[in-house]
This record gives sequence, structure tokens and C-alpha cells, in this order.
Amino acid sequence: MERRIAAILAADMVGFSRLIEMDEAGTLARQKRHRLELIDPTIRDHHGRIIKLTGDGLIAEFNSVVEAMQAAVLVQRAMPAREVEVPEDRRIRYRIAINLGDVVFDEGDIYGDGVNIAARLEALAEPGGIVVSGTAHDMLKSQVEVGYRPLGEKRLKNISTPVRVFQVTDGAPGSRNPAARGRPARLILIALIATLALAALGWLWTRPDFTPVDPAEMALELPKKPSIAVLPFETHGAAGSQDWVAEAITESVISTLSFSPDMLVIAHSTMKGYKNRQVSATDVARELGVRYILSGSVLRSGETLRVTTELADAIKGQQIWSIREDSSMDDLLALQDGISRRVFEELSVSLTVGEGTRTWLERSGSFENYVALVQGRAEFQKFSPEGHANAERLWGALYRKEPNNASTNYLMGWLFWHKVTLGLSGDPAADWQKAMDFATRALEIEENGEFYTLAAVLTQGSGQHDEAIALADKAIALAPGSADANALGGLVKATSGQAHAGLELMERGMRLEPDYAEWLPASVTYARLELGLYDEARKLAREVLASDIKDVRAKPQAQSVLVVAAVFEGKMEEARKEARKLLEIFPKASAAYGRQMRSTHRNKAFLEKYLDALVQAGIPES
Repeated sequence: MERRIAAILAADMVGFSRLIEMDEAGTLARQKRHRLELIDPTIRDHHGRIIKLTGDGLIAEFNSVVEAMQAAVLVQRAMPAREVEVPEDRRIRYRIAINLGDVVFDEGDIYGDGVNIAARLEALAEPGGIVVSGTAHDMLKSQVEVGYRPLGEKRLKNISTPVRVFQVTDGAPGSRNPAARGRPARLILIALIATLALAALGWLWTRPDFTPVDPAEMALELPKKPSIAVLPFETHGAAGSQDWVAEAITESVISTLSFSPDMLVIAHSTMKGYKNRQVSATDVARELGVRYILSGSVLRSGETLRVTTELADAIKGQQIWSIREDSSMDDLLALQDGISRRVFEELSVSLTVGEGTRTWLERSGSFENYVALVQGRAEFQKFSPEGHANAERLWGALYRKEPNNASTNYLMGWLFWHKVTLGLSGDPAADWQKAMDFATRALEIEENGEFYTLAAVLTQGSGQHDEAIALADKAIALAPGSADANALGGLVKATSGQAHAGLELMERGMRLEPDYAEWLPASVTYARLELGLYDEARKLAREVLASDIKDVRAKPQAQSVLVVAAVFEGKMEEARKEARKLLEIFPKASAAYGRQMRSTHRNKAFLEKYLDALVQAGIPES
């Protein structure tokens, strides 16, 4: 194992899942050609090496951050010309991020905060663009002929300290090209004016849209889950005669958002008090203790209504997105439903489920079915008998409505797995087989990457580790951009003896889904412990303990991580203290219980080491 400072380049294809769905063969063929002819040679020419391939992207390591930047710039400048003959909606574009930080090299793999920051920064780049961390920017200065636009400090998922981020722009001030020295003075003046203009624009681009709110100043404690207040929609045009339309849309949006178990939505009765009040997003967030503010307006022009909606992040002081819908006066109910559902979809993508929202909405067949799916998911993730019963009621109704739908069969398979896992089954072998039958049926109807994950989990649970790994690989190959395929595929690999690969995929799943599944942190922290990443395991465990997570297993598992990590590092006094906390929150804790919970793990040697650490700290054997 080697630890050192390195420049890490993370690249990801924009909209990979959509491109694959539109033209799988063409996309994959062009991706392969770009890598062979452009990306791989450019990285090699700049003394870099590709460490990991992620299906739709890669992680590369360079000894020099300057060479990493030079490689990134060459790739991004060459890509448009290589895709010029491809229709606009099918063009391959990459996002690239560069970070300079501490990384660990072990058996050909690479991990650590230096890699994690680069991977998370990549999502902040524009399509075809490059972003760099503050540490990389400080080293680069003017050594590469590009400019930088500051994006401010960003909070990245599972990174405790905010990271300074800079967007790379073409054409740095002060070109180092010797040929430029003989140009006329007027060009220098033009360049100076342009530089000043760009500086002014840069300030406009990066300034907050409104005054950010400090959570400590809020009247109420900020909830852990995404919290939102919907201001009464305003009316423009027609002298206020459409106030009733704006009120109906406001009420409909709040009612629709309230369907989501993953968001805290301020009630309509409270928000009515803000009608006709001149208040800012800052004021509303501070008074109600919410992070996100949704505002909107209704404009009538003749027989056409235009509804505009904006979502703002009060803590960052910036607008996240804006959407617009047009409708005729004759179709008001459709407009009301349409804007409510569009807002629900966009918020789910931005704040909770992630891009998977759009796929599941399409598969569900209707908005009502999707709401039942999401509500059932929240109950399922509680991993309790009551949660199972509620998920069974919601998902069972969907299956009875559409028994030949691939998605409903997939959900039923998970329900039977859930039943066995929770110890609620009177005949575990029969119910396990039913789960497998539903998984098989789902794949017969539609060969989909996410459906393969259920088959992989069931196969791994039966002790067929190699077969399970093959199914997980199939899932990820078919759905490389899916949060579930990555998270569950990673779980299968990690429990089947491939801790490095499994952890990478699970962490990618966490990045793809903002409100990631509540079972996931326990599997991630276990894999981190197995790989000796004690600080990273502790960090995530403490986040779980500080959260309002609903999975009844999550906090005992997180507390167990603190016990085991302390023992592994020889901090026995700390370990015994953490063990006492574990017994307080989970009196049933024992090595025997832990062995039962992880009975299907392939790496028995590490499992026994983990359980022995619990016993050393004072947790009973049985």
C-alpha cells in the first residue's frame, strides 16, 4: 500500500443512459473509438495512466497537475469536431474534473479523499467542460493557457470540508505565445477591455442570487431530509383576474409534493399567510426553517396562460432551476396537474431519487403508480415488520393492477426477499424461490440492468458468489448510469469477496442518487473497514448516527463501526466506550447476531476479525 499526493482526473459521459437507450450500438462504438484514438493516447502522452473504468467514464492519475490539465483541455477541444456529424441530441460529451490530493494505491487500485473529491466534482462541470478543485487551481496558476471562473465553496457528498471549485474557461489573460508580442497595441487594448468584461461577468455569474441563510439563524432546526416551502404563486396580466388560477396551482403543487415521503413540505395553510406579503426567499427560509423555496407566477396573454416556476437553495443563496409551462384557458385542470407533476419530477431528480426518477416514471405507466412506488420504497427501507406490511400493501396493489408489467414483478421479488430477510416468512425456502421467480419473470418481460440486480442479490444470498458477480456485472453493463445497479451491484461484489470493486460501485451509487437507499451506508462502512479505511468508515457512520434515518438497523450498524474501528487501531478505551453506547441503543447486540446478519459474506476471515473486535470491546458473544 502506497500513500502520496497525486493529480486525479475524473471523466464521465453526459447522459450516458439516455444515449444508450437511443442508440446503444452506435454510442458504444463511438465511445470506444474516442478512447482508442483520442482519450487514452492523450492521457499516455501526458504521463498519466487510467486506473479505473466506470462504463461511462474513467479515473486517471498523473504525477503533474499541469499535465492532467493539458490532457483534459486537449480532449475537450477535440471532442466537438469528432461528433460534428452526429445529431445534436446524440452527441457524446464529457464532463471532466481535476483534483490534487492525498490518494492511496493498493494492488493496482486507487482510493482516498483525493479520488473521491475528483469524482464528486465531475458532476459540477458543464457538458464539454472542466472544473478543478482549489488545490489543483493553486498549483496550476498560469501554467496552462486557460482561464478560471470561481464557483465558490461547494459541499460535496460525504466530504466534510467545503471544497473550492473553479470552472475552466478558454483563453487565459496574458498569453505566453511569443508570436503575440508583435501584435498592434489596439489588440492589447481590446484584450484588456475583454478581460475586464469577463471579470465583471464572472462576478455576476458567481454572486449569490440573494442573501444566503445561516442554518443557525433559522427559527426552527433545519430538517435532515430536503425541506421546501412553496410560496403562493403570483399573477401577472389581466389585472389580477387569474388569482384563483394561481391559488389552485399553488395548492396543487403543495398537495402533490406532499406525496413524497422523502421531502418535508410546509403545509398550504401556513403558506397562505405569505400571500401578498413582500418577503424574500431568505426571510421565508429563516422563518420556517427550510432549505428550498419554490416560487412561481401565472401570466395571461389572450387565451394563453404561462406558468413559470423557480426553485432556490436558501443556504447557498442561489437559484437551482426554472421551468415554464404554457396552456390554453380551456385546459386549466390539465395545466394544474401538469405543472404539479413536472415540479414533483424535477424536485425528485434534484433532491431525492436522482435521474432514476424519469425512468421509473415512464415504467410506472402513470403518475399515481409512481407515487405508490415511491411511498412503498420509503416503507420498504424501514426494514421493519410494519414497513414491510405497508410496502406489501402499496406494491401488491400495483402488481394486481398490472401483473404483466416488468417493474411490478421486480418489486414483488424484492418484497419476498424482504420477508425472508426480516424473519417474517413461515417458509423461507419457498418465499426465496418466489422472489427468484418474480426476478426471472421481470427479466423475461424486459431485460433491464436494474432487474438483474435482484437476481444477483438472490443468487449471492444462496451462496453462489461467482454467479452473483456475473449477474452484477451484467446489471452494470446494461445500466451503468443507474444508482440502483451500481449500489446493488457493488453490494453483491463486496459481499462476494471483491471489496475494492464493490466499494467503488456503492460509492458511485451514492453519488448518483442524492437520497440514497438507507441500507447503503452500512455496506459501505463495512467495506471501508475491510479495506483499512477507518477514518472514512467512521465519518459515514457518524453521519448516519446524526441523521433521522428510518432503517431500524442503520444506527446499531453505524455504532458497531465505531466500536470495531477503535479496536482495529488499538484504542481500547474508546472501543469500550463506543460498545456501551451500542448496547444502549441496541440491547440485543452480540457477535452471534452480527454473524447471522452477515452470514452470506464470502470473506469469513474478515467477518471473524470484525466479530472478535466487538467481543474485545465488551459486546457479548451471544
